[in-house]
Amino acid sequence: MSTPTPLFAALALAAVLLPAAALNAARSQPAQSRPAPLPLTVQGATVVAVPPVASETSALMTLRNSGKAPVVLTGASAAVAGHVMLMTTRKDAQGRLGMQAVRTLTVPAGGTLNLTQGGDHLMLMDLKRPLKVGETLRLKLTAKDGRTLNVNAVVRLPGLNHEH
Repeated sequence: MSTPTPLFAALALAAVLLPAAALNAARSQPAQSRPAPLPLTVQGATVVAVPPVASETSALMTLRNSGKAPVVLTGASAAVAGHVMLMTTRKDAQGRLGMQAVRTLTVPAGGTLNLTQGGDHLMLMDLKRPLKVGETLRLKLTAKDGRTLNVNAVVRLPGLNHEH
């Protein structure tokens, strides 16, 4: 029977001690500071129910900003949709209402942004499946600074009081 060489013994000892040392070092490091959550609260988050053949629908809600700076939303996503568009509804010079995709929607500092049927809203495009009245869908709102907010929105029939 041969005796272990000093090199082999040192390697074996290092294999045991180094992972433990690395684990202890990781524990003593301060946790990566996460960015503060968006100062938004959500009320009445709703996705409008549409017939099974429809490929798009709208998401409505009230966003309240408790912060001292505006929150600029630059995007949104939902697993049930191919993509989500930020939309605004405005009157033209002849008084006709029209929807238009926009790059941003802003929740003013200390203020409210109402996403409604006849105003600013989110459009869920290229629906991947029919929606069921009463189901809850997860939407993710993205702010200009990269922070996100997850929103649970209930699928409801159009025209019902959505608690705005």
